Amino acid sequence: MQSLQRNKTTAVQAIEIEDRKDHPLRDGLHTVRYFELLNARRALPVSNSRQDFLNTYHQQQQVMVLSSETGSGKSTQIPQFVFFDEYTSCKMVACTQPRKLAAIEVARRVASEMDVKLGEEVGYSVRFDNATNDKTRLKYMTDGLLLREAMEDGTFSKYSCVIVDEAHERTLATDILMALLKQAVSRRPDLKVVIMSATIDADKFRDYFGGASLFNVVGRIFPVQILYLSEATPHYLSCAMRVVKHIHKTMAAGDILLFLLTVDEIEQTCSMLRKTTEGLEVLPLYASLPRAEQGRVFDKSSSRKCVVTTNIAETSLTIDGMVYVIDTGLSKQAGYNPRAGLKTLQTAPISKASARQRAGRAGRTQPGMCFRLYTEDTHDNAFLQSTPPAILKSEISSEILLLKAAGYNAVGRFDFIEPPHPEPYLRGLRALRYRGYINTEGSITPSGRMASKLPVHPVWYNAILKAHELNCSNEMVSLAALASTQQSIFVRPYGPRYAADAIRPWFFHWNSDHLSQLNALHAYVRTKLQGIIDMEQWCFDAFLSGRVLEEVLLIRQQLLALARGFLVGGPRSTSFGDESYDTNIRKALAQSFFHQSAFYTGKGDDLYVTVHDNHPAGIHPESALVKSNYEWVIYDTFFSSGKQYIQTVTAVDPTWLIVRSSDSSNLIISTNTI
Repeated sequence: MQSLQRNKTTAVQAIEIEDRKDHPLRDGLHTVRYFELLNARRALPVSNSRQDFLNTYHQQQQVMVLSSETGSGKSTQIPQFVFFDEYTSCKMVACTQPRKLAAIEVARRVASEMDVKLGEEVGYSVRFDNATNDKTRLKYMTDGLLLREAMEDGTFSKYSCVIVDEAHERTLATDILMALLKQAVSRRPDLKVVIMSATIDADKFRDYFGGASLFNVVGRIFPVQILYLSEATPHYLSCAMRVVKHIHKTMAAGDILLFLLTVDEIEQTCSMLRKTTEGLEVLPLYASLPRAEQGRVFDKSSSRKCVVTTNIAETSLTIDGMVYVIDTGLSKQAGYNPRAGLKTLQTAPISKASARQRAGRAGRTQPGMCFRLYTEDTHDNAFLQSTPPAILKSEISSEILLLKAAGYNAVGRFDFIEPPHPEPYLRGLRALRYRGYINTEGSITPSGRMASKLPVHPVWYNAILKAHELNCSNEMVSLAALASTQQSIFVRPYGPRYAADAIRPWFFHWNSDHLSQLNALHAYVRTKLQGIIDMEQWCFDAFLSGRVLEEVLLIRQQLLALARGFLVGGPRSTSFGDESYDTNIRKALAQSFFHQSAFYTGKGDDLYVTVHDNHPAGIHPESALVKSNYEWVIYDTFFSSGKQYIQTVTAVDPTWLIVRSSDSSNLIISTNTI
């Protein structure tokens, strides 16, 4: 390996090293499995373009934009090409993925292909899960985690090359990351950047980076036949199940991948298919599924598998054996109404780019078929070319604060690929001003700088400070951790969902969803500390997610370490038996979430109006406060999924909502620095 020269390696040199029987990175010989995988790798279309890729990569331009068909092997092979070329730089190669599961599984696959132990030369780093060490030279990671690193190290000094995979997904983290990479390459002539996707808008990225090199990989291993409905159907679920049964009964061997919208739909469909289809192993796949259950999807099976999934399996995640894809053409898409402060989650058609990605999941090991449960006319004329970037449909106050903390004070003039619309940007500034995180000049305050360092939404910094004054900051840290997981600690499986509804009130607090969650967390920790009960069975019986609760405890541990740096004397607790225990927590929440308050109108069950923007909303059906009709409440989230709800609600005394500050009336922000 030491004979290689950085940015001068040829495909012939790298292939010669890969073909040797002896392992180039440690003493000993390669395994038989290594050579089996090597033969499969060499059949990938991207392998035929290895020297062409290196020729482009070695050009003077520091940024390369790579596009290819789905299934060409880019996510696994391009990082390995770069690994050999950058080996003598003594720095790491980073490859980002938009999702945790994709980062982990692609890293696992590449480690197998390189015949190394996962976590050594090839590793991954995702939120609260790190499999890297001093030997790691190729690191797969989420775009959000690399963005956090970039806030501390704007030149990406640990990396010789940064590869941004699945760039077409345009997450908030990806867009900000690419802006930072654009600045970094101008300051570091030795830094290389590869932006790649199967559906990328190459010209847009080339222009953004000022004339980046373009590289296109042509071809895929096996063809995929696309089939459309002759006429549209509103009953996509029943249609999808009929197609699954048709494939299983009449078509050649090969596993099935079915794309649906929600966890409830997935569990319902899995249950019905298991009851009505013999000889078919039906498996769910979604982000909140326990890791062990997710792993079953990748295990070999003696019978045909049908994996029922959300769009988590749309990119980078390769499940061997998939031959048939069933695409419903729909997904749940998040949005944001800045005028109402309303987050939305609506069913919407996917884009043409997503349709190509879904079809590309077939045909990896043999010719495949994609059954599109919509008409060809719908695809051609109703679908957008690509999904709109997240920065155009998200609440961005956290990102504004993060950039200001990194020194980009005039975020309104930050070099985004596509800047956010003015209204969500100005609303984000207003929210930060409410919280005291920026001043009237638009500059970050000491409180804002501290809030930006927490791995949770910045509103929780104020909540922890207020709680410290009321001797309950320890509990508020727990609530901040509970609010920061992507999934709920409560589970409601499709089959025993009514049993789950009966069990959940065990943890309810009569006037606070926040305290209900805290009750569940405390019950879990107490039971775990006793050490006499199987915790997996306990969580199963209590309809709680052990995986999410463990994630909460990890976030809490990290928050406690940071809180000790800004809380005088460290976090405090009120005795559980103290009559002010509940009141202090609710009061601290009220004083921190005053801008997210609502009052009862008396015009119907659970009909509230938000104070700051005067929008009607009901209390979410899973809340402990349903039909309680408290006069004043604060809430974590205002969202719509067809009907407007406030979620995670706590009843408060309206006098607690009055915030007294010497400059609280001055919410005008200078236009000079925004």
